[in-house]
Amino acid sequence: ETVAVVTGANRGIGFEIVRQLAGHGVTVILTSREASAGIEASSVLQELGLSVAFHQLDVLDDSSIKEFCEWVKEQYGGIDILVG
Repeated sequence: ETVAVVTGANRGIGFEIVRQLAGHGVTVILTSREASAGIEASSVLQELGLSVAFHQLDVLDDSSIKEFCEWVKEQYGGIDILVG
């Protein structure tokens, strides 16, 4: 399983990167500072049958980054691709 993280991916180019990666069989973790926007974006992609998960992340907040990294390690064992 290839796992990717795309930050700020609830809209625009980030959203499209998630769609493209997931469309090629990559499991993608979509992140956003805004939980509601991230949940909505991931739901749209999941309805298309894509392997997408959401996790809230503020890349400017050290504690948010630390919590996210711990969650990713626990859930997926690590990541293979990072798109910022």
